[in-house]
Amino acid sequence: MAIRKLNMMNIVCKNECLDELLRDLILEENCQFIDTITEIEESDFSIGVTEKNADEILDMEDIVVLKEKKEVAEYLDIMDDMIKKLDYTPEVRREYMHGEHKFENIKNEIDEVADKFKDITQRLHGINSKLEGLDSLGFINKIKNIHVDFKDLMNLEFFTLKFGFLTKEKRKKISQNYDNLLAIVLHLGSYEEKELYIIVSPKSLDLEMSRILRSTDFVEIEIDRKYLSFPEEMVKMIEADRKKYEGELKLLKKSSEEYINSHKDTIDKLYSKIIMESKIDNVRTKIAATRNFCYISTWVPDDHKGRYNDIFKKYSNVLVAYKNSEEVSNKIPIPTFLKNLFFFKPFETLVNMYGVPSHDELDTTTFFGLAYIFFFGAMFGDLGQGLVFVGAGLFLVKKGMGNFGSLMWRIGLGSIFFGIIYDSFFGYEHIISKFFPLSIYIRPMENINSILLAAVASGVILLLISYGYSIFNKVKAKEFGEAFFGRNGINGVVLFLTLLVLIYGIATGKDVIPRVILYLLLTISVVLLVVKEPLGNILMGNRPLYSETPGEYYTESGFNVLETFLSILSNGISFIRIGAFALNHVGLFIAFHTVADMIGSTTGNISMFIIGNVIIIGLEGLIVFIQGLRLFYYELFSKYYKGEGVLFSPDKI
Repeated sequence: MAIRKLNMMNIVCKNECLDELLRDLILEENCQFIDTITEIEESDFSIGVTEKNADEILDMEDIVVLKEKKEVAEYLDIMDDMIKKLDYTPEVRREYMHGEHKFENIKNEIDEVADKFKDITQRLHGINSKLEGLDSLGFINKIKNIHVDFKDLMNLEFFTLKFGFLTKEKRKKISQNYDNLLAIVLHLGSYEEKELYIIVSPKSLDLEMSRILRSTDFVEIEIDRKYLSFPEEMVKMIEADRKKYEGELKLLKKSSEEYINSHKDTIDKLYSKIIMESKIDNVRTKIAATRNFCYISTWVPDDHKGRYNDIFKKYSNVLVAYKNSEEVSNKIPIPTFLKNLFFFKPFETLVNMYGVPSHDELDTTTFFGLAYIFFFGAMFGDLGQGLVFVGAGLFLVKKGMGNFGSLMWRIGLGSIFFGIIYDSFFGYEHIISKFFPLSIYIRPMENINSILLAAVASGVILLLISYGYSIFNKVKAKEFGEAFFGRNGINGVVLFLTLLVLIYGIATGKDVIPRVILYLLLTISVVLLVVKEPLGNILMGNRPLYSETPGEYYTESGFNVLETFLSILSNGISFIRIGAFALNHVGLFIAFHTVADMIGSTTGNISMFIIGNVIIIGLEGLIVFIQGLRLFYYELFSKYYKGEGVLFSPDKI
């Protein structure tokens, strides 16, 4: 439920066991390999300077970066090409990836399987190519009513005829720039969002015409001469050949499926192995090596070290050292390992859209998830529509759109909760309360002031939580000047609360705290904002007190104070949009109900009910989704969230 701690793991192993060791580490799916040479150049790679490790240390004088094996990519392409032609999707299985695999053996096995399937793949490719060629001639249907023998046209002695596609803009280019060109450009119509043309030009101008057509991106269509005839006859010949090739393809696919079934395990095994080899090959470019040893650097979760120890027991003469992230050179970025509860994990996507949290920041995902569900539900409160969101989200999850679907059903829960509070079911009020007569219902249109005040009050609470996050992050980063005296620190909280109490007293005429004290607190807060940097440097014992000239600093501080006041006021008022959208949601339903009453029929009522809900779910749902993000990104994240991190991205299959 927070950012997890990472360690740097340095490994030294013998060259001959590198591939097998990498295979085991990659399959753990918790290693993010980094450029080892960079760490060595920073004198950061640690294996322990002992007599026992003398060979490994001395050998580092001739260290180089390992290179990719080009053959691995070539053989992966061979497998991809083969399964594509066979229209088969292999099952990639981890058990096939474990253990020792020699690439030379894998190559030989792939060559053997490719030879077995060579005849089938070539025939499949040949027939598919022929069918694609016939598909490209589909435009003939557009001209089948033209009674002209294209065989004669194609065999003209003094003229060349070309079929092809041009855009209207390119056709204009020809007419504008080549007024004296001896060519006929005939537009036959549109086909598959392209414009079909016939170009007729003298053979003596073939060279010039080819150059002109290339400049207009003319796509020529080659027609097999055996099909050349009257268009109606051409269509019949093409359809006859299509049926013939489709029949051959059907028989060949049946034969192919039988053949695949008898070799399925072999294909799956080889594909799994070559995928593994490809991943190892990618990682190799980050590894340094000498004549005898390989040097590996990788980020690993702190709580995962025991798993790696079990791996290293399999290998002799493997040296391993761990370092905390704080001990690693600042030239090596420390990734952020997010580990949130299942319910809040989908919200990581929305947080990361703003920026990935730094490794030393508090993870805001849980706070974001809870607040965002609240935002969406409060602005889009309706039991029926919330159920639609939940159902649609679960459907999308089932269809493979897991992240977006998971977000949808979670924010749908917020809509359901507030829909019950608002006593709203597909826009109709008093239905829920009819079946459950409780005293919990707050209908927005009947409680406009309460809704707007509650929206602002919720904003104040969320802003105070944001200040808390900011203070914690500043203290953790040892930025004590900002933590104590900054606009988003303790001083900022005092200023924010003081202004709230003062505005409340002026608005209601009831002073909770004497105004003299409030004005005194305001003055102290403003002064602290102005002298924040020198005070912070005095507190930390840093010199000089100013990062620029005092005159420049105090001028900038004056504008900063003004911006702080504007920010506090705008942040608080901005949350009124929660109540405004709750009222807008009801207002839209009232509009559709009014239209339904004007129609005055059962059919009209049902139609407006369906149309109204579809529009509101689709359009207003999107607007509210965006407004919720806006409140967080501009009003809350600006208080405490830097988002300058890089996600921990382990190398895995």
